[in-house]
Amino acid sequence: MARIEFHKKEDQAWLLDPRDGFTRKAIPFEVRKDPLNGHVSRILPFRRRQAEVRVPEEIVEASRKGCPFCPDQVTSSTPQFIPEIASEGRIRRGKAVVFPNSFPYARHNWVVVISESHFLHLDQFNVDILRDAFLAGQDGISRACKSFPDLRYSSVNWNYLPQAGGGLFHPHLQVVVDEVPTLSQGRDLEALKGYQSQNDSFFWEDFLEEEKRRGERYLGHHGNVHFMVSYSPRGVYGEVTVLFSGRSTILDITPADWEHLGHGLTTLFEYLNGKGLMSFNLSLFSGAMDCLGSWVYGRLCPRILIPPWNTSDINYFEKLHEEVICVVSPEEITKELKPFFSG
Repeated sequence: MARIEFHKKEDQAWLLDPRDGFTRKAIPFEVRKDPLNGHVSRILPFRRRQAEVRVPEEIVEASRKGCPFCPDQVTSSTPQFIPEIASEGRIRRGKAVVFPNSFPYARHNWVVVISESHFLHLDQFNVDILRDAFLAGQDGISRACKSFPDLRYSSVNWNYLPQAGGGLFHPHLQVVVDEVPTLSQGRDLEALKGYQSQNDSFFWEDFLEEEKRRGERYLGHHGNVHFMVSYSPRGVYGEVTVLFSGRSTILDITPADWEHLGHGLTTLFEYLNGKGLMSFNLSLFSGAMDCLGSWVYGRLCPRILIPPWNTSDINYFEKLHEEVICVVSPEEITKELKPFFSG
């Protein structure tokens, strides 16, 4: 029997509404906690506004000049690996190419250029492109772990477009491999250990079973890759959790799994594109290389600039208080997204 707890506090704030003759009104909101790590989200009933669907072509063209990730520049403008990782200098898979980050923030921090195309709109990504990019990153992780056995933690990350922190328009992933986990990853792994010690049960199995049983946020699966809307999201427009059932580390993921992830991502991109949501952050977290304490899991968080002044969707609550304000309930997002996964 699952032991997953979904904590939620429903509350309200009172005000005199100037849009209705200063009538006294109660404005409801919710405070939710993530069932794994206690992350807090505040769900507010704000009205969502449709954003621009496409990136202006003039901006894309301006960004093309001197792009170091384009095919005519990538071999001369990007670093090469040290021989201990890749004697050929760069790792390639299909059209994807992997090389060290010029501005690394970890001992092993790499870029995966996803395609030769300088820019891809969300509806232009396909399963083959995504599979090869993730496989190329996985190959680099495998090589590094063989050469440096102390490496135990890894993640594959994606900032798509400047709203999400992407420094270049050319689509690319970033890989981090290190001896220690990041703060978020470390918290999750400690929470997983604590849950297993307390319940003599594996959190991800219980969590997946409970989300499927409830059916409130579970979207569906492709093969062993499951998708669900996060109960306590990390973004103003919600978040999707990705779970690789039975895969303890990124090195355990098969080519078929990457294809299944690609199918799910292109489905999500279709939804985002239809909502005018152009940008997102994605992170895939690996369990520790020397234990079976986790499954590979991921979070995809849409990013927006809030109209009419293109205000950032990150404010003091998230940046300084480590709580997130979300303007749409996860269950509402699930109702909108589920038809995309049932087709």
